[in-house]
This record gives sequence, structure tokens and C-alpha cells, in this order.
Amino acid sequence: LNEPPPEPDPHREGIDWIRAEDGDVAHPLQHRCSESAMKYWKRTDELGLEKCGDKDLWRFIFEFQTTGAKLAGALSGIARGQGFSDDAFTVACLKRALDHLHKSQAGLEGIVPKKLLPVKMIAEARKELFEIREGILKLMDEFRGR
Repeated sequence: LNEPPPEPDPHREGIDWIRAEDGDVAHPLQHRCSESAMKYWKRTDELGLEKCGDKDLWRFIFEFQTTGAKLAGALSGIARGQGFSDDAFTVACLKRALDHLHKSQAGLEGIVPKKLLPVKMIAEARKELFEIREGILKLMDEFRGR
């Protein structure tokens, strides 16, 4: 019995799930984080920094990508409409994601004095990380309030 997975609740589209370009279902915050982490990884690569070996740059990118993976672990079941797992467990998973995001932010701030990235790119990344952080905190509040 190879049944397709259940379709997510259409009334929760844009809240709990979105359909990505590849047709896959993802939580909007997780999708944003993963897409953004990949964008910055590609941009640093385009700047020729992939082999520069700077620990702060590596930390910014790696921890940003890890945040996306942790968010996927916390939110994928919700996005797919497979119901909510234990709310306390989801909050714990979101806390882990937040910890990685904070490490990414620290890496980004470590890059600033080295002038490895353009000022505009740093400002954009700083704003993006902050907004993703706000989204995680909002979700944590929602799950705690259930």
C-alpha cells in the first residue's frame, strides 16, 4: 500500500506550509531560512571566499544552514499536515535552531571588522537573520501557549 502522503490543510497554506518551486511542501520559515542560507553561501562563493578559510565566515554560513536543517526537523511534520508533535518537544527543537542562528549571527559579526563581505550584504544578512530569529521566537510563543 504505497499511498501518497496526506495533502496539507489548504486553509493553513502560507501559515504552516508553502509549496516550494520543486513542488515539495515546507514550513514557510524553514523554507525562507534554507533558501537564504544557500543564497549567502552562493554569494560568498561568487566573491571567491569559499577557500579563504576564515572561521567567522564559515561559522556564519554553516550555522545558517544548520538552522534551516533544525527548523526542518521541528516543523516538517506540521507543514505536511501530519499533525503536531508534542508542543514541548517542538519548542525544544526550535530552541536548538535558535542556538544555531545565534552562532550564525556571531559569525557574521566576526566578519564585519575583516571587511570580507560588502557592507550592503552584511546589512542584508543581519536583517534576514534577525527576522528569522523573530519568526522562531514567535513560533515558540505559539507552541508554549497551546
